[in-house]
Amino acid sequence: MFRPDGTVAVERRGLPSSWRETLWADVYHALRRTTWTRLFGAFGLLFFVTNLFFAAVLYLGDATIINARPGSFWDRFYFSVQTLATIGYGYMAPGDALAHWVVTIESFCGILITAITTGIVFAKFGTTTAKVLWARTAVINRESGVPTLQFRMANARASAIVEATIRVSLSWSERLPTGEEARRIYDLPLRRATSPLFALSWTAFHAIDDKSPLHGATAALLVERAATILVTFTGIDDALATTVHARYAYAWDRIAWHHRYVDVLHDDPETGARYLDYRQFHDTIPDDAPR
Repeated sequence: MFRPDGTVAVERRGLPSSWRETLWADVYHALRRTTWTRLFGAFGLLFFVTNLFFAAVLYLGDATIINARPGSFWDRFYFSVQTLATIGYGYMAPGDALAHWVVTIESFCGILITAITTGIVFAKFGTTTAKVLWARTAVINRESGVPTLQFRMANARASAIVEATIRVSLSWSERLPTGEEARRIYDLPLRRATSPLFALSWTAFHAIDDKSPLHGATAALLVERAATILVTFTGIDDALATTVHARYAYAWDRIAWHHRYVDVLHDDPETGARYLDYRQFHDTIPDDAPR
C-alpha cells in the first residue's frame, strides 16, 4: 500500500485526465513538487517556444525590423529574444506598426514570465525540509518483558530540531462482519512521542500490550493483512525557525521480529569523544545475542 518514503503505492485510475484538469487547475502545486531539472527544463522550453511564436508572427507578418536581414527568420528570433529578455542591444529595432505592436505585447509577456519564474524558483528554493535518516527496518523484541515495536531515526543535519513530535499509525486490512474487506488505521501510542531537542538519534517504542492494536499479532497475521506502520514527524528547525516534517512507512516485510538495533553511540578510545556511527545505523541483531 505504501512505499518506504510514505507515498501511496496504489495506482490512481478513473480520475479526469484532460489537460485542463490535470495541469492548469493545479500548475503551481505541480511546479512546486517537481524536480529542479524538470522545473528549469519547463521554463527553458517556455522561453524558447515563446520566442519562436513571436518570431513567427514577425516573419509571417513581414514586419519591418531595422538592421535585420530581409527574409531571415533567425534574425527575427534573436530580436524576439532581446525583446522578451529586455536586453535591447540597440542594433535591431522595430520599424513599422506591426513590429511595435509585437514588441509591446512581447514585453508584457516577458514581464509576466520573469515574475512567475522568479516566484516559483524562490518558493521552491525557500521550502524547508527535514533531513531525517530512518532505519530501513523496524524491530519487535521484548523490552522490560513486554513485546515492543521499535524504530529509530537520526537527524542528518548539524542544526537541531526543537519540539519534535512523532505520530505512529497501523494500517492494515480487516474483514468486516458483512464480508467486505476494508483498510483500517489505528493509532499506536508511544512511550515518548515528543522530544524537546532532536539533535542526534531517537528510538521510538510502542508497547504491544493488551491495549495495543497489535496485541496478539504475529508475523503471519501482518502478512495476511498487508500491514504497514506509518510514521509522521514534525518539528521546528532551530537554525531557520520554520516547521519541518518528514514521513516514513514500514511495510510488514520491513519489520524484523525478535531483533534489536546495534548500538550506534560509541566512545573513541583515543580521544574519549562520543560519536554516532551511521555505518551501523540500519544494522539489527537477534534479541537473544549478548548485550
